Amino acid sequence: MNRFIISRPAEKRLAYFYGMVTVEEQVCLLRNRVGDLLLFEDEKHTFLLPVWPSRSFAEMVAEKLIIPYEAFNVTLNAFVDDFLADIEKVGGAATIFPNGYDTIIQTREEVKEMLYNIG
Repeated sequence: MNRFIISRPAEKRLAYFYGMVTVEEQVCLLRNRVGDLLLFEDEKHTFLLPVWPSRSFAEMVAEKLIIPYEAFNVTLNAFVDDFLADIEKVGGAATIFPNGYDTIIQTREEVKEMLYNIG
């Protein structure tokens, strides 16, 4: 089932992401052995913080990375108020439920708006 969901188009994964995180009140990120977060960089050299709705999805992506990363959960509040606030300070944003093919990039304000509209 997870392989089916992660292969869905970005818009479908976005809806799934928000449905899951509003219920679970947590998101999943990846970090390496020294605790550095996995960050992507787009063609404009903007830092993007990838986030998944659960550990199982993050681990599926981590399996394909060259450097080992481990999945870990953070509360939804910590994600929005701490992690996204920090990444936004350097002009970054979140990449929601990436699968290696497509994703939707959202700012902290867009994430907060989505959460407010769903919750």
